[in-house]
Amino acid sequence: MTYDNIFCLCGSKYAGCSPVKTTAGNLLSYELLKNLTDPCRYNKMNPPGPLNISTRMYIYNSQAVNNVRYNLHLLLQFEYRDPRLAYHSISRNVYEIIGGEDLQEMIWTPRIYLGNDHSSTVMGSLKKDISVSVYPDGTIIFSQRLKTAFTCWMKLHKFPFDEQHCSLMIESWVYNANELVLKWVDDNPVSITPNIHMSEYYISSMWNSTSKESSFQNTNFYDYRHSVGSSSALMVTFHLRRQVGYYIMDYYVPSTLLVIISWVSFWLDANAISGRINLGISTMLTFITLSSQTGSAMPKVSYSMASEVWFIVCTTFIIGSLVEFAFVNTIWRRRSNVELKKVSGKYILKSTLTPKLARKELKEHTSAVQHSVFTLTELPSTSSSLPASLITQIPFRFLALPPMLEDDDEEQEQVRDFPLDSNNAKKCRTVIFTSDDENPTNGGFTTMTPQQIAKWIDARSRVIFPVSFLIFNTLYWGVFSWM
Repeated sequence: MTYDNIFCLCGSKYAGCSPVKTTAGNLLSYELLKNLTDPCRYNKMNPPGPLNISTRMYIYNSQAVNNVRYNLHLLLQFEYRDPRLAYHSISRNVYEIIGGEDLQEMIWTPRIYLGNDHSSTVMGSLKKDISVSVYPDGTIIFSQRLKTAFTCWMKLHKFPFDEQHCSLMIESWVYNANELVLKWVDDNPVSITPNIHMSEYYISSMWNSTSKESSFQNTNFYDYRHSVGSSSALMVTFHLRRQVGYYIMDYYVPSTLLVIISWVSFWLDANAISGRINLGISTMLTFITLSSQTGSAMPKVSYSMASEVWFIVCTTFIIGSLVEFAFVNTIWRRRSNVELKKVSGKYILKSTLTPKLARKELKEHTSAVQHSVFTLTELPSTSSSLPASLITQIPFRFLALPPMLEDDDEEQEQVRDFPLDSNNAKKCRTVIFTSDDENPTNGGFTTMTPQQIAKWIDARSRVIFPVSFLIFNTLYWGVFSWM
């Protein structure tokens, strides 16, 4: 049977189809495909029956534009079989028919779209980058290069230590799962160019899944689609890890240095008002500017991120140094000394924050102390002193009254007469000896000047602030590294 007879037999099914006149083995590929796709023999609007389309993806470039959209440059390749285009029995010398966009317009190709893309375009400068290959048994490989930006809703609780899972959905547009089924090829369905590089992320791993029913059912549009029929879909998921090198060098290290610089004020005198205020305010403004530059590219989310926790704590430390200066400067300018029961943080802060309350407690404590008294009977009223032999026999200890209860600095003798007994007409004289020159610590109290207290607080702040910041860093980096 000649090739003319074959085309005549094919044309007998369609009225008006003329037989192909050609010599054996000399039919050109374009002429062959044109004859095979003649409208009287081939309807490119109809698929060749139920199809299983094998899909392959090759990624050229990947880039996260921001924390909502993810860009990909990729090659999508679909392989399926259309028996209507088989030509192995017609032209034995044509091994492959290759074409571009013009060949695609001649044959049936699947209508595939990206389900969660924001924008997609077929790449190409003069013509679209589309390739179509037709093989003798009717196998067709349809390839196209795409540039797509798809939506990836990222969870930024651990930013910038976050890991994201971004999925790309490939779905059939026109035909449901009964007419067209998408599936991944068995051997390496998704591959990435070895020298791919992203400035902020790197692809830790990826996996793919196949679903005969699309899982998009959140909007009315997809509800309408599913009321017509379920469509076949493929999904590839990328596991992305953020590279934190940029944020460490441009945010964490500078902010740490600014917090440390704010502690320099602890080594300045409490009365160095201009120096300490300028240092605190300048570090605070610089830190706010640094943080605003880092957060300007971030989306507005309603939850707290790890970077915001760092910002709040660093701001607290810088403001804390300013508050500490205001506190010690207020104490420095006081004039009265402070009586302390014990030189410790508890009593110093209590005496400086509530000086009136401290004085009240001091009076109560002093009045509770039993003064050593002795009573001498039959003493002459003009006697101003006691015999030395009598004083040595007194077993009581003389205690000094606190200076705050006395009016002058000289030794004084307070003499009071009172009846010893109602039946006794004799008068007794009670003598209490007090002296301001006694050591105030005899009653367990210490006097500190306001300047000494201010320096004491600054000295403790030099240790408390760095140790607290070190503990915070240990918890911060430990928790988020573990998470």
